[in-house]
Amino acid sequence: MELFAAGCLKAILEKYAEPALKKVIEIHKDEWEKFKVDFDIAFLKYLKNSYEKYSKIKTILYRTSPQYIYDFFEVPFLEHRGSDRFKAVSVDDILEISNFIIIQGTGGIGKSTLMKHLFINELEQKSLIPVFLELKDINDLEKNYEINDIIYEKLQNLGSHLNKDYLEYALASGCFLFLFDGYDEILTDKKDYFFKRMDAFCDKYSENYYIISSRPYSEFIEFQRFTVLKTCSLSKEQAMSLVSKIEFDKDIRNRFIKALDTELYEKHKSFAANPLLLNIMLLTYDNYAEIPEKLHLFYENAFETLYSKHDATKAGYRRELRSGLAYDSFKKVFSYFCFMTYIEGKIEFSRSDLGVYFKKISINKITFEADDYIYDLINSLCVLYKDGLNYKFAHRSFQEYFTALFLKELPDESMKKMGRELIYRDIFRAGHDNVFHMLYDMAEAKFEQNILLPVLQEIEQGTVGDKYDFYFVRSVGAIRFNKKREKNGMLLVLIKVGREDIIDFIYRCAYYYIEKGEGRSKRIQESSDNLLRYITDIMGRSAGESIEVEEIMEDEVLYDLVKKTWIGERVAIMANMQDMLEEKQEKAKTDLWSLLES
Repeated sequence: MELFAAGCLKAILEKYAEPALKKVIEIHKDEWEKFKVDFDIAFLKYLKNSYEKYSKIKTILYRTSPQYIYDFFEVPFLEHRGSDRFKAVSVDDILEISNFIIIQGTGGIGKSTLMKHLFINELEQKSLIPVFLELKDINDLEKNYEINDIIYEKLQNLGSHLNKDYLEYALASGCFLFLFDGYDEILTDKKDYFFKRMDAFCDKYSENYYIISSRPYSEFIEFQRFTVLKTCSLSKEQAMSLVSKIEFDKDIRNRFIKALDTELYEKHKSFAANPLLLNIMLLTYDNYAEIPEKLHLFYENAFETLYSKHDATKAGYRRELRSGLAYDSFKKVFSYFCFMTYIEGKIEFSRSDLGVYFKKISINKITFEADDYIYDLINSLCVLYKDGLNYKFAHRSFQEYFTALFLKELPDESMKKMGRELIYRDIFRAGHDNVFHMLYDMAEAKFEQNILLPVLQEIEQGTVGDKYDFYFVRSVGAIRFNKKREKNGMLLVLIKVGREDIIDFIYRCAYYYIEKGEGRSKRIQESSDNLLRYITDIMGRSAGESIEVEEIMEDEVLYDLVKKTWIGERVAIMANMQDMLEEKQEKAKTDLWSLLES
C-alpha cells in the first residue's frame, strides 16, 4: 500500500491550519514554513512506524508470525440508533455521522481490528492525519498528564523538535483523526481522570475527528457529545467468508465451512457470529466432535488443542514442551499467573516482569524453570506473543477464563476472600468481564455460596422498607422508548448505577436467573406495548421522552406497568435473590443429609 507521500502531510496542514493562522500575526512566515517541514517529517515517521505495527497482527490461529489484516479481515456492520445498519468499509461512512464516535462491541467481536482498518483506510484517503492510541497505556501514567502532551511526546520520541506552540495550532485546525482503542482496558481508578482530560481535549480541539472503541460500558452516559455505534455479529455468509480466508489445513477448513452452512452456524450462533470464538471453533473442530454450549468449555477445548498441537494450522503437528509439565500442571501454573495479572489489571509485560511473576508461583508438587515455561507460552502454545519489546495475551479472554479457573479451584474461604477482593478492586470490570460469568457456569453452587450471597448480605444489611423499591431506585435512572418505534416499542432504560457501585455487579448477576424461552419474550413484548400505550395515550408523552425514576414511583399505575417490563423483571430478581439463594442453600443441605441417611 502506498503510504503518505512526502509533502502530503504538509499539504493537509496547509489546507486546514493555514487559513486560521493567517490571522495570527505573531507567527513569522519563515518559522511557519520550517514547522510545516518538521511536521511533515515527524508525522511521516510516525505513520510509517504505525502502519508497520497496525497493518499486521497475530491471532489465536496466526500465533507465530503476524499476518496482513486484509488477508483474513471481514468488514463488520455497525448499528446506529438501534436499527440503522451499514458496513464500515470506509472511515468516511462513520465520520459522516459525527465528529465524535464510540464503537462498542463485546469481547472478541473485532473492535481493535476494525480500528486498525480505519487507521489504514484513512492513510489511503489522505484527507486527515490519523493518530492511533492504545488506551491500555494510560494505566502506566500518573494523574498529571494532558492528551496533547501524550501526542507531543510521541513526536518527540520520533526525533522531531517541533515547536509545541505551533503543534497547538495544528491540533486546533481540525486535520486529525484520533483513534482511541480500548477504553474498557483503562483501570477503573484511572478512568475518571482520563475522561476529564479527554473531555477537555475535545473541547479545545473540537474540529478534529474522534473514534473510541470499547466493550459495552453503562450506556457511555458521560460521553454526551459522542454517538454510539454497535458492532454487529457476523452473519452466516460473513462467518463462512472469514473462515475461507484463514490459512489453515485445507481439508479441515472446508469441512468446517460446510458444517457452518448446513447447521453449525444456526446451532451455535452465539459463538459462530463472534470472530474470535469462530476462530476457536475452527481451531478445535478436528479435535472435538461436538461444540460445547458453555463459554468456559469452549476455552478449555481451545487451550487443550494449543497444548497438544502447538501449530493449530497444521493437522497433527506437535513438538515437545521445554518445561516438561503435564497438561494439568501446565494449566495450574498458567491459571495462577492469569489471576495475579488480572487482579493487577495487567495485560502487557516486559520480559523481566514475566520472570518475576513466574518465580512467585509456588504450587505443591509442581516444579518448573520459569524461563522454560515462558518459552512454552510464547513459542509453543503462543497464548502470549511478543509485540515490540513487550509481551501480550493472544486475547485477554484467555486471561479471564484462567482467572475463573483459578478461583474455582480455591477452598471456600479463599474463594470468598479472593472473589471479594477481585470485585471491590474493580466493580465495573467484575460485572462486565467474563470471569464471574464463567465461574458461575463452572461452579454454580460455590459461586453463589462464597461470592454472590455474601455480597448480597452485605448490601442488604440494615435495609429498611421494600427491597424492590430499594433496588429500583438504586438501579433505574429513567425510562424512554425508541422514538422511531411508535408500535411494538423498544423500551430503553438509563441504568443509574456507576462503575464503582456494587449494585452494578448484582444487576449483571441477575441475568443468570432470568427465565428463558419464547413465552417470556411474548410476555415482555406485551408488557412493553402496554406501557408505551399508557405513556402516549394516557400521559400524553412522546415515545422518545425520558421519564425519571421519581416520576415513575409517584404514579402507581405507571410503576406497576414498569414492574411488568424487562427492567421490572430484572429488579424483581435482584430483590428476591438473597432469599432465593438462602433457600437453595438450605435445600442442598437437606438433600445431602437425606442422601446420607438413606
